Amino acid sequence: MQRLNSSILSDILNYLPSTILADSFGIISWTNKIDIAPGSNILDLIPDLDLQGSGLKPSLSLAVIDEISFIINSYPLEDDSGILFYLEPLESKAISMLIENPYEGFLLVDKQGIIRMINETLANYLKVPKKKLVGQHFDKYSIDPGLHGIIETQKPDLLSIFSASRNLVASRHPVFHDGNFVGAYGRYFSIDSRDLKENIFGDGYINVLEGLQIGSINQAMMELTAYKNEFYDKHTSSFGIENIVGSSPIMRELKKNILMIWDSPSSVLLTGESGTGKEVFAQAIHFHSDRSQYPFVKVNCAAIPETLLEAELFGYVEGAFTGARKGGKMGKFELANKGVIFLDEIGDMPLTMQAKLLRVLQEKEIERLGSEQVIPIDVRVVSATNKDLYAMTAQGTFRADLFYRLNVINFHIPALRERRSDIPELVDYFIRALDLKLNRNIKSVAPEVMERFLAYDWPGNVRELINILESAMNFCRDNTLGLKELPHFLITNIDTGSMEDDSLLA
Repeated sequence: MQRLNSSILSDILNYLPSTILADSFGIISWTNKIDIAPGSNILDLIPDLDLQGSGLKPSLSLAVIDEISFIINSYPLEDDSGILFYLEPLESKAISMLIENPYEGFLLVDKQGIIRMINETLANYLKVPKKKLVGQHFDKYSIDPGLHGIIETQKPDLLSIFSASRNLVASRHPVFHDGNFVGAYGRYFSIDSRDLKENIFGDGYINVLEGLQIGSINQAMMELTAYKNEFYDKHTSSFGIENIVGSSPIMRELKKNILMIWDSPSSVLLTGESGTGKEVFAQAIHFHSDRSQYPFVKVNCAAIPETLLEAELFGYVEGAFTGARKGGKMGKFELANKGVIFLDEIGDMPLTMQAKLLRVLQEKEIERLGSEQVIPIDVRVVSATNKDLYAMTAQGTFRADLFYRLNVINFHIPALRERRSDIPELVDYFIRALDLKLNRNIKSVAPEVMERFLAYDWPGNVRELINILESAMNFCRDNTLGLKELPHFLITNIDTGSMEDDSLLA
């Protein structure tokens, strides 16, 4: 075998059965097991090969050579000395690892949309036996509506998201033979949190990737893995009731009630002033529920412009509006399928969107913007507001029917002044947390500081307490926080005789 001056090629040749090295014009300089002479053009062997695309970045395609189906991996060498092509017949061991990968779905359809090949992983995702799928049109079981675009345009779609029985990220490609379009194939990763825990962080998935090495880890799949890691980080709850600080009677009752509804699908409405920590309670509801292995997706209804809110909640298809990204976008409800969606600041939702949200809650299905396809969803809704929704329904600014849908279980989160006995515990907790953040060595607050804290009414609630502590700790050079570090308004004009005993509020 000829020795090539490419460490990348040498490494790959250790396990690849059929390899071709060609220049950017397709002229072959070396091959190992393919029956084609050096000096020939690779296009004589594979007429539909995209040489221009292959020279830009790693890519993957299908081709039929002498009536044998091959997967062709194209890999441009780093020194621009050529393009490496390596071919794997579908029946080979390496391709079996790719097709029958337990962590990745695979589907091959002809140009009529008839399923010719599907692996067990995708069949399991769809909850349909594999033998029932082969020979059927992919539309019959609503497998992947995005394949219509590949069949119509004959162009690849490297990364998009859709929902079947799971939330899936798809990479779709056309297949050509003798210059003719013959079908399409798709590769699918689940981004449901239960699968992410098993697939990305599990040893099995790492072993598969190490076994396939560069051969099957093209750029799209690396981007996909990064996306899934980001999704997992963003869409899981990290707080249980043990992270809710406070042992006052009213807080003990709230924690007990959260544990009582662990297996309930009922909607929960969290009410309370701004800064009381409603999101922490929402995360605890998810954390202790039977949906904890599925996503926790947060939507701030006040922070999203009204014109974008529908697309953000329900998603959109490609071309739905000017600026819609290629392949469309999955909405928050699809992302939260099987899990919990947290609608924060629900009182700020426009009336037009309230009507659409009500329909989704009633029908348990959504339609992406610009699409007529109905997508079933199973989502528990936890919402929160600092507004008086009772008064808003009387004024006609909040729909009464939506309010009753959301307010099945109501938890009122008390203001800090209503649970003053929790303040010492909160101060101790946040001093320890902020001490790490600010790299200080502060252990406590002086008695006179605690006296001011207990007397103050805290209009900003726990959020204000955290901000005041952080501000004061920035100026403290001792291990005890004193009066001199506090904001001026906390030192003056506080009537310490006005302190309430929150034991009367239980």
